[in-house]
Amino acid sequence: MTTGGQEAELRVAADPDTASPAGLVRGIEHIALTQGLDLGEVRTRSGWDAGAEVSTDRGKVVVSPCAEDSFGVRIRRHHGFVSSEGWTNDLVAAVGVANLWHQGGSLRELHARFPFMSWSELAQAFEDGDPAPAKWRELLSSEWHLPDRPLLQAAHAHPDLQKFWPDISHRSLMLCRRPFDLESGLVKIWPLEEGRYRVTMIPGGFRREVTSLGAALEVAAACFVSPPDS
Repeated sequence: MTTGGQEAELRVAADPDTASPAGLVRGIEHIALTQGLDLGEVRTRSGWDAGAEVSTDRGKVVVSPCAEDSFGVRIRRHHGFVSSEGWTNDLVAAVGVANLWHQGGSLRELHARFPFMSWSELAQAFEDGDPAPAKWRELLSSEWHLPDRPLLQAAHAHPDLQKFWPDISHRSLMLCRRPFDLESGLVKIWPLEEGRYRVTMIPGGFRREVTSLGAALEVAAACFVSPPDS
């Protein structure tokens, strides 16, 4: 365990040029080396959250320089999904977050040690292994998706559809066997004009138009069992 003086020394050593991704990587590597931490490879990251990233078997820990000498810390577990995030002016603490996650720490352990790191009900559901119910609750309670609520409510009430991962895109309901894995089977229900609906599935290229929401839900459920002939 480092003393207060050692932590101050670490911060001074890590301060130069941490506003750039390369400098931030060097600062993180120096702190990890001094503390005897194994973070694996620390890489530079480009894009809107440019900075440094640490890869783990549960996603990436991204540390990005922010205004006023602070750092944004995000755990990006599934593509664009952020499991936990927070902001700190202490790069040593940011490295501690990366180390704890790299070592297999839980979200609750992360928050207990680093209170600036927050997480959502959906992130906890992912960690617990059953995120679909939390995602349904998020969509059904969202004011942003208020126009889509009748479709969401009807699909959620269907016993063969509520177990799948839901999402909304361009007013269409997407149902997937596994979150963020389109190849596992993705069914879309598209509202059309005059009460009609289109149901599609990938992979496979299935497509059918029906005259009611109830019929669309039954076709969608059948797709997950054995896609009907188009």
